[in-house]
Amino acid sequence: MKGFTLMEMLISLAIFSILISIASGAFVRALRSQRAIVSLISANDNLSIALEQMMREIRTGYQFSITAPDEMEFINADNEFIRYRLEAGFIERGIEDAAQGPGVFVYRQITGANVIVNRFNIGLFGNSFDDGFPPRITLSLSISPNNPYLSTFSIDIQSTVSARFIDT
Repeated sequence: MKGFTLMEMLISLAIFSILISIASGAFVRALRSQRAIVSLISANDNLSIALEQMMREIRTGYQFSITAPDEMEFINADNEFIRYRLEAGFIERGIEDAAQGPGVFVYRQITGANVIVNRFNIGLFGNSFDDGFPPRITLSLSISPNNPYLSTFSIDIQSTVSARFIDT
């Protein structure tokens, strides 16, 4: 009678178990990497949308002022007093509420919950009255995905936009 001995079966079962463990470990690592990549892409996309919204509004604005390193005020194309600021890890857009009185802003978060904004610096150049240059605003941001496994990763973006109107 031909067949396998008990020892041969145990050895082949042990080898099979080791190979399955290695394969499942690689699969789990691949899933974690895929989740991390999706989280980073999502954070980058979220920041790009928020930055594009700010740039579009700044491009048609006037009377820019920097009230803090992470806060800017201006009047937009609809003659609304607008303020962008960093608050608790999110970028917020504030609009002055005339019904509540001058200087009272109603804020709305423009970055998503999947992003933590670590740094939001604003630079303003060419804003001197009658200098012949349109104001140029440089926004520098550093974000991290709101993911505990990726807390050490950050994405840095800097963009400059010039207003369409020259201060005269």
